[in-house]
Amino acid sequence: MADFSTRLATVEDAAGIARVFSPSFRLLSFLPMLHTEEEDRWFIENVILKECVVTVAEGDTGIVAFLALQGEEVRMLYAHPDFIGVGAGSLLIESAKRSGEAALELWCFQANTHARRFYERRGFKAVRFTDGHDNEEKTPDVRYRWARDPA
Repeated sequence: MADFSTRLATVEDAAGIARVFSPSFRLLSFLPMLHTEEEDRWFIENVILKECVVTVAEGDTGIVAFLALQGEEVRMLYAHPDFIGVGAGSLLIESAKRSGEAALELWCFQANTHARRFYERRGFKAVRFTDGHDNEEKTPDVRYRWARDPA
């Protein structure tokens, strides 16, 4: 496992976060690519960084992963393709679990088996499956939920 630190993102991190998001999202070859990398950056800067608490994981090369949390909703969790499977995503999801929220929920595409295993190994349970009618990509997805142990 690599050595990463975490911190809250600022608007100055928009380009670095987009450099993680765009190539990671494009690994999902089963999805239609509806947005350009420039549009991704605009979305990060003008929507995600304004509506969410965003935490980044950094290594020697800068931002390698990020998590956007809006209340109990994990809106986005992405690691740069060069850093998938080395601990940055785990560090971020465990940090989100310690955020004080009683539960965390998120959407994941059903075909994204790698991400589904990641969440399930970290205690998330599938609570709803859809045909994708309500998401932008019109691709079947699954709702996951993790709840803090009440004890």
